[in-house]
Amino acid sequence: MKKRLLFGIVLAGFAMGLGAASQIWPTHSRAERIAELFYGICLAPLLTGDSPDTLLSGLFQKPDKSWIDTQSGSFLRLEDSRCTISTSAPYALSYEDAAELLELTRTFVARDFPQLALDPKAKMGDEALSKGWFLGAPQSPERWGIFHVAYPDWGDSAGSSLIFMAPPAPA
Repeated sequence: MKKRLLFGIVLAGFAMGLGAASQIWPTHSRAERIAELFYGICLAPLLTGDSPDTLLSGLFQKPDKSWIDTQSGSFLRLEDSRCTISTSAPYALSYEDAAELLELTRTFVARDFPQLALDPKAKMGDEALSKGWFLGAPQSPERWGIFHVAYPDWGDSAGSSLIFMAPPAPA
């Protein structure tokens, strides 16, 4: 068999393998990855009782109840009644990724938390992509919900946060 023909066959097989792999193991956008982590770690324990341990085991754990996800370039922080996934410069979300994450957030809020109301005052200025869905009066212990904010065009101060503030425990 001629080397040129063999090289062509190997190259075609490699290209077909890459194409098949992209269908079998599609890559997620940063927004999709952050939404997946947020849902699985912050929301699923409340909604379904599922443990976030499997997702957390794939992250780099720091000693202070925080984790780093190298796949999305984000930081996760778990507290007793709050879960936050954030990014910061130089790994801040682009405007497009931030808008995609906001849309993904809207989707699971509408699907899983229809009782939460959009709070028009949950804004961080005109330059930021921000929305918040809450129940309870502002500054009250009964207030809980989901808040998304991204400020991709702030240079060295660029960043984003997706925050879940858990509902108060039943008395």
